[in-house]
Amino acid sequence: MAVSSLVAAGGGLTQKFAEFTATGTWTAPVNVTTIECLLVAGGGSGGFNSGGSSGGGGGGQVQKRFLTVTPGTTYTITIGAGGVVPGSTGNGGQGGDSSFGNLLVCGGGGGGGGTNGTFPQGNAGNAGTNTVGARGDSGRGNGFVSTTNSTSRGNSGGIGGGGGAGGPANDNAGTPSQGGPGLYGFGNGGQSGGSSGNDGGEVPGTVNSGMGGGGAHNTGAGAAGGSGYCLITYWS
Repeated sequence: MAVSSLVAAGGGLTQKFAEFTATGTWTAPVNVTTIECLLVAGGGSGGFNSGGSSGGGGGGQVQKRFLTVTPGTTYTITIGAGGVVPGSTGNGGQGGDSSFGNLLVCGGGGGGGGTNGTFPQGNAGNAGTNTVGARGDSGRGNGFVSTTNSTSRGNSGGIGGGGGAGGPANDNAGTPSQGGPGLYGFGNGGQSGGSSGNDGGEVPGTVNSGMGGGGAHNTGAGAAGGSGYCLITYWS
């Protein structure tokens, strides 16, 4: 956790920031009852590939909300991990959820689809209010099955980006398609793999970005998703 502050002109309350790049705790100061929390879940990893192309991982959900806290109470801030690189299964790994105590939860992005053109189960998450919110969908891996949707994106979670769909297999003109946008610069969907003969796509999600990992471009595994993030803003 990193803490910084901005002193108000002429004295009075000071604006302070607590930044979390890994799981930790935060204790509300005695005079603080309201905070603003920017929370980002982990992005899903790109899909595994055995000779064609596969989809990018969905971006983790992003939320920015005012939360009511109890002075002197310690809250656990959980930072979701990025989805792990898949093994010999086709689909990428789902990103981890992030949370601020039991007051706010963001859902991790879905893993990218593999060469069979399937979406991993549970990629979309729950339509959410203040619990687990909608997640970025994974990208579809067209692989050897489909020659359509080569530039389509997975469905956005509303506040988390969707992963890009894989380009058609054995199409040397195919280039990676980009994932859907996130929010506040976080939670972008991972790009798809390119088609056979084209590099590109296996780009990992940046650490603490909630970005989905890129899909495999020819033969191999997709890239890991980016881990989550939390920024707390308050006056004390």
